[in-house]
Amino acid sequence: MFRVLSLAIVLSLSVLMVLPGTYTPVRAINQTNPLRFSPFGPFTQQMIIHFYSDFTVMFQHFQLGEIDISDWPLQSSADISTFCSNADFFCTSPQPQLGYFGQELNSHTPFMGIALTQARTTSPPSYTTTSTAAGCSSGFGSLTVTVRNQETSSIVLDSLNALTVANQPSGSPSATVSDSGGSTPNGVYNIPCILAGTYSLRSSVYNATGTTVAIGSATTTSGTLNANWNSPSNVRPTRNRALLGAAIAHLLDDPEFVSSTFGPVASAPCAFMVLAQGQVCPTGTTSSYQCLLPPLATPAPCPALNPLGGAATQNDNAECQFGNHLWLNVIGCASGATGHDLGPYNVGDDRVNVNARFWNTGAFGVVQGYSGHDDLRAACDDLVSMGLTLSPSTATCNDVANAADLTTDPGTYAHIVPAGDGHIKYYIRSNFGRQQFGQVIADTLNYLFGTPQNRAAQTGFVGTVCYGQCPQYTPRYYTFTQVQSCVFADTPASGGSPDCWQLYTAGQGFDPTADQYYLNRNSIQTGTICAGVAAFKPNNYDFWCDPQTDTDSNAGEFSATLAISGQFFQRALLDELNNAVSIPGFSFVDTFAENNGFNLQQCTTQCSPTQSSIVNTVGFGTLAGSAYYTLLNARQVPGYTAHVAAYQPIPGLIRRGFSQDTSNLSPFTFNSVWEGDVLADIYDTMLSPDPNTSGGNTQFIDWGTTSHSSRFNANELGCNSINGCSIGVTTQIWHIRNDWKFSDGNDVKASDVAYSIIAYRDVPSSLLQGYVVNVVSAFGLDCGAGQPCKTLQVKLQGQSSLFEYNIGATQYVLEKSLWAPYCGDPPIPGGTCASPLFDPMYPSANSPGIEVGPGPWSCIAPISGTGVSAGHVGGPCAETSTALTGGAITRDGRILLQANTFNARCCPTGPTSTGSSLYRISYADHNNDGVVNILDLADVASHYGTTDSYWVNPNIATGSTVGAVDLATVAIYFGHGTTTPFAPETLFQVDPQVDPFFCPSNGC
Repeated sequence: MFRVLSLAIVLSLSVLMVLPGTYTPVRAINQTNPLRFSPFGPFTQQMIIHFYSDFTVMFQHFQLGEIDISDWPLQSSADISTFCSNADFFCTSPQPQLGYFGQELNSHTPFMGIALTQARTTSPPSYTTTSTAAGCSSGFGSLTVTVRNQETSSIVLDSLNALTVANQPSGSPSATVSDSGGSTPNGVYNIPCILAGTYSLRSSVYNATGTTVAIGSATTTSGTLNANWNSPSNVRPTRNRALLGAAIAHLLDDPEFVSSTFGPVASAPCAFMVLAQGQVCPTGTTSSYQCLLPPLATPAPCPALNPLGGAATQNDNAECQFGNHLWLNVIGCASGATGHDLGPYNVGDDRVNVNARFWNTGAFGVVQGYSGHDDLRAACDDLVSMGLTLSPSTATCNDVANAADLTTDPGTYAHIVPAGDGHIKYYIRSNFGRQQFGQVIADTLNYLFGTPQNRAAQTGFVGTVCYGQCPQYTPRYYTFTQVQSCVFADTPASGGSPDCWQLYTAGQGFDPTADQYYLNRNSIQTGTICAGVAAFKPNNYDFWCDPQTDTDSNAGEFSATLAISGQFFQRALLDELNNAVSIPGFSFVDTFAENNGFNLQQCTTQCSPTQSSIVNTVGFGTLAGSAYYTLLNARQVPGYTAHVAAYQPIPGLIRRGFSQDTSNLSPFTFNSVWEGDVLADIYDTMLSPDPNTSGGNTQFIDWGTTSHSSRFNANELGCNSINGCSIGVTTQIWHIRNDWKFSDGNDVKASDVAYSIIAYRDVPSSLLQGYVVNVVSAFGLDCGAGQPCKTLQVKLQGQSSLFEYNIGATQYVLEKSLWAPYCGDPPIPGGTCASPLFDPMYPSANSPGIEVGPGPWSCIAPISGTGVSAGHVGGPCAETSTALTGGAITRDGRILLQANTFNARCCPTGPTSTGSSLYRISYADHNNDGVVNILDLADVASHYGTTDSYWVNPNIATGSTVGAVDLATVAIYFGHGTTTPFAPETLFQVDPQVDPFFCPSNGC
């Protein structure tokens, strides 16, 4: 309790010391109702992003009145008390973050000389006929197939798998059947009587490529399909990789760490996911974890404790799978055991305080989280099972765990003997939370290996843990830019080494669905280390390469429905559990502080409390990388006066604070949420999700398109250089808006979007390639001479409920003419734009930038510099205190953005508003139903030649009667809108003022 109280006092005092002048607390106006959004903007014409390079420094400058919109949630109860009681700040309602922080392990790097992966060798899939018998009428035959996984030498028992037989070479007739056992699968698939002939065999989950069977006339044929995991990986994990992960997981008592360090502002995840994605915790997880399930989900919410006895839970099975905890009272570990783990690799609730033992030194803010006797003993068991030894040789892991409770250094004690080079290269990030749980794990590793951290001041101390590269034996914590080259650029393509690091305290933002098991855990995302194509910064940078995980994540990514996709991702979650791939740390329950001058919920007469401004995006709030709608909608309350003058907003300006630096402001090499924050504002995508929806309820607005559609052909062949060829192709058609323009005024063509998609696939993009690895082709259907080039066709291998999101909502649109000189035409793998050294903000620091996109913000050079003139659209729009700079920006650097007046959804305010595309769409959509349609066209036509007060508008055409220009304006925008494909009343929590020009502030 003393430690918690001291921390709260220190944080509160540090905040109060930076307040300007004398401050008298006045109660804040915090979020009381949902924060609505508008599908257009920006409402404020300029934005300055100031780099503070540190989370604490950013909040200090927020307190000085320098920031309007923050990039990071409040990190403690003390923060919330301080910020949210200040009447000049507005605090959003708390919500679980769609993100996660946890411990990651590099599976490529041997641990103390012990390999964590081994070569994977497979035999080609095959079919063997075992028997034939009379059956069916002449010309027809039936087939009974038993599916066997030849990599595991076992029958496939999978209720979600389907088997398809297709006549060759036409593909027709065909039949698809599921396991004949239904929900209790038996591995047998029965194809009823079908036209006799030669058929291909395809599994929906496993790899059966190239297998065929002859179905005879009037014959029933039985046989075995020998399939493989559906994985491109050249390796598979060793048992030692799972043992290592389990051991490290035992070192952190996560629920105790989170509750004591964060209180209500964070929760303890139970897996590499958050529950808002629709997944559930492994069975046996107790309520000390973030385990409240989605509404109506089953089973019931997690219990406070698991009752004694009963069946082993999924957590118990993971714990006991190695057969090395024969002393542990967990069902499945010891004969007659009746107990259960509390959570993944968590034996007991250990309330061990920092500094309670001689070796647990802690980091600032750590209160609890160190593991107790049983977890330390289990960790020791796992490490010894890897082949490590104890000193003295007569010692046991129980002796090692007992010595951990000593309060004074005994000099010598039972410990594990380091092997190999005797070191663990550990990169611990500097931000609050990651630094703390990283230090808990580092302290415990040093203790277990006989080099306790309390001896670091002794002459000649050599630790087991190197904080970064050896011989850094004293604690050191790293910013994002400091870990870039070692942790993320760890492939041969970048000149890095996949063995640069062993442990890393990671942070991860998640999509609405749990596709992180595909994007971050599939072998194809490793940049050729296990599979895939060369990449400078692979998505799967910790090189988890497991054929079973690949199979389950592939099935999840390419399922026809979200429900089936979720079931496969749940399997991938259990794959992670059983292999201890990641060790969950914490997930914020986000509350963000913003300048109260932008809080329209306090409006009375000059504005309406239902109008948009600050948007508390579901799962993210205004977190870096996710504040798109806040920055689009943010506007100041008319006539607002701050209680303290320093907090008064500056008219016409948004001041955004960044807590971390940027290195690469390129869609090909960006790797952080801060870099993504800038790129999303400039480049934009074809679809935009309603920020107040998430998961399976996400509403996608046609943002740069008027409409889109999709169809699947089960017999079409689709090929690309990454996956080879496969049967079954989805074809998407996207209709690009007529008024979608880049910030330099050029039209966005279908050819631009097609080029972007292929470039992200082939160059590739470090973070965007994962969404398009199965793209077969992308091109404009109407891009001939004299054609508008506004119809895009995209073909993809397979069928997936996620394709709409993957293609429409993730792919930043590039202007082909600007990028082709650097990426090639067609894009070249490993081209100039693939290199982290290429800076599109300021190429070679002597050329005009190409940061040009159709997004709401424009990057315009504010001053002249080497090779660039002030006013150049595309940048550089970043500066230091003395000169222009490129995308690598550090402390006190700034990015200056201006509203993109060419944007299709700009501008609801400002000097160009009445001449904007948004104004003309608002005019054409007379009935304000979110789209210009036949009703609007009929209305203007019926008033042709009249003096109708609405249709006669001097901002559209001259004259006193409705004329040809008015009619043409409606015709040009026919099919275009602001909320399509939704009507305003069905778009969730949209600002009712769907027309900023012709509707009152409280809505139409």
